[in-house]
Amino acid sequence: MTLLYIILIIIAFILWKIYRQKEDEKQAITDEKFDAEREAKKKEEFKDYPHLYGKLEGNWLEVFAMHAKNQGRLLRLMFYLMLGEETKIDCSDGSIKYDDLWDCSKELLEHLEKYHEGTIAEHEIALCTYWQIAATEVGELIEKKPNTGSLSSDAHTAPIEGKEIEAEPFTDIEKIVSLFPKKANHPAKEITFFNVDGSFPRESKGSDLIDKKIKIKELGL
Repeated sequence: MTLLYIILIIIAFILWKIYRQKEDEKQAITDEKFDAEREAKKKEEFKDYPHLYGKLEGNWLEVFAMHAKNQGRLLRLMFYLMLGEETKIDCSDGSIKYDDLWDCSKELLEHLEKYHEGTIAEHEIALCTYWQIAATEVGELIEKKPNTGSLSSDAHTAPIEGKEIEAEPFTDIEKIVSLFPKKANHPAKEITFFNVDGSFPRESKGSDLIDKKIKIKELGL
């Protein structure tokens, strides 16, 4: 009798394993179908940004795409992202390099518009994402240092070292061009923001074209 019970238990266990395996296979198929449908929906939603979809950190494509419909908004947003932390950096080598990065980003936007594929909106979203991450990093660097209290707004202010701007995520500005294929008129050499000796960022004259688009003068800045 004991042997019969053992055999029945073994059979029941085998049947349960077969049932569980079939249920797991059904769930896997359902999950795969759901993921495929969600991916297709996302691709359709961001069909105007083929060079950026799946390539930007976090959900910044979704965030900044919302602003792309309003002409000039992304450029101003980019400027305010930079300015929000720039005012908290006391006069230091880091503040100079951070300002140079802003000029570099404007130069890069003009370069992308002239020599790389992708829409202007895509270029601006890529730079907005860069400045979102860069500004967040600067804010964290400042918070780690003693507060100098140089602003009447009671914001935490401090100088930062130049070498702190010579690392990721700030140097990631160089990676942006790789998102957009070169046009036929592209110069022999790709744009770079490193000096010959490897230091970063190189001095840039910015871009009059981008300044006019941002209309900084109208903002009184």
